[in-house]
Amino acid sequence: MKSRMHVLVCSAGAIVSFLLSCAALAQNYPAKPVRVLIGFAAGSSTDVVMRIIGPKLTEVWGNQVIVDNRAGAGGNIAAEMVAKSTPDGYALLFANGGIAIAPSLYKNLPYNARTDLAPVALVTTMPHIMCVNRSLPVKSVSDFVALARGKPREVLFSSAGIGNSDHMAAELFAYMAGIKMTHVPNKGGPQALNDVIAGEVAVTFPALQTCLPQARAGKVRALAVTSAKRSAAAPDIPTMQESGVAGYEHTLWYGLFAPAGTPPAVVSKISSDISRVIASRDVRDRFAASGIETVGSSPAEFAQFFQVELDKWAKVIKATGIQIE
Repeated sequence: MKSRMHVLVCSAGAIVSFLLSCAALAQNYPAKPVRVLIGFAAGSSTDVVMRIIGPKLTEVWGNQVIVDNRAGAGGNIAAEMVAKSTPDGYALLFANGGIAIAPSLYKNLPYNARTDLAPVALVTTMPHIMCVNRSLPVKSVSDFVALARGKPREVLFSSAGIGNSDHMAAELFAYMAGIKMTHVPNKGGPQALNDVIAGEVAVTFPALQTCLPQARAGKVRALAVTSAKRSAAAPDIPTMQESGVAGYEHTLWYGLFAPAGTPPAVVSKISSDISRVIASRDVRDRFAASGIETVGSSPAEFAQFFQVELDKWAKVIKATGIQIE
């Protein structure tokens, strides 16, 4: 009995010691610069959102937030790097909704999004926007659908990369509209949009923030937003549902992840500080001007949201038959 009691006391002491050390770690976090990896090129919507948040986090933490762009493979290069990083909160991943798509789209990912990453916070959401080359003889989504139906697989669409959120926005549109297009992947949203401006491809579905300035400047034609409601930043642009694609809805979300195994107290502190930053008026105003809605969430809330997204896209990808080796 004494031996068992001794074991229990020692175990309890070890747990208390561990919890205290985690609390101390969180209290002192960050004690050095924090690197935030982004799986897309500079200028992409994911990059722009993080570069608005980064300086504010630097102010809150008193240590620099270093944004590190590792573009390629639809964001999976950066995701793998963070998934395999030391779980101490000093290597984080800022990802868009494509990270919930990748596990069902790719057969052999070098990381497991469900188990190798710890959701920290859902940060913002915004719609994609359907943008076409100005010389294309279409003025509406229905015009585009009619054109594409007459030229199966001849119409080219660009994206920020295979499996990225804008890629799936286009695939979902094609599936629901009953048309066939050919995908031309790129390394980032700005490059994909430039392909449309140059006339190398017909259409792309970038984040509203990326496309709207070019549409306002007359360089591309904006046909519809992908959200269920019109964007306050572009109230003149109809939704996909208003444009005849019944039931279509897809928003682009951005969230922060840490490597699995990062101390919960550290994850909680990062999440709390992120929510504090995006709640500030200047940050909210900057986002609102671009049609971006701030969210903020606890790690548990984001984990639940992420699970729903993983399951949703698994069903969509199975239904469409899209698969990447």
